[in-house]
Amino acid sequence: MNRAMTDYETRPGQSGQPHSDQVHYVVWVLWLIGFSEQQIGRRVGLNKKQVAGVVGRSPYSNRSAMTDVERQQQYQELVAARTDDGGNTIDGGFLKSLPNQVLPLGPQQKKGAKA
Repeated sequence: MNRAMTDYETRPGQSGQPHSDQVHYVVWVLWLIGFSEQQIGRRVGLNKKQVAGVVGRSPYSNRSAMTDVERQQQYQELVAARTDDGGNTIDGGFLKSLPNQVLPLGPQQKKGAKA
């Protein structure tokens, strides 16, 4: 498990991680790439609120405050940690092909944007 996966924080009153490491990893990768909560939810079978919960407790929750370069660096760290020494992937092959670059965030994805 990579460093970011161990940074998952449990908030007071929570019993722990409600979703698997695989779900967290996929959500975090798609979030850093630039997908919306709704787009991520459609891909992983979660509703928007569930995705928001996973993102909100992640080390990447405030991606709009990151530059594209910072997001790219964080993304590359997650991609580098995708496969363990045995060739197994955290995502179970869900993310078979990943883009090389993060997507620029649109105006509605920027900090302070109105939905």
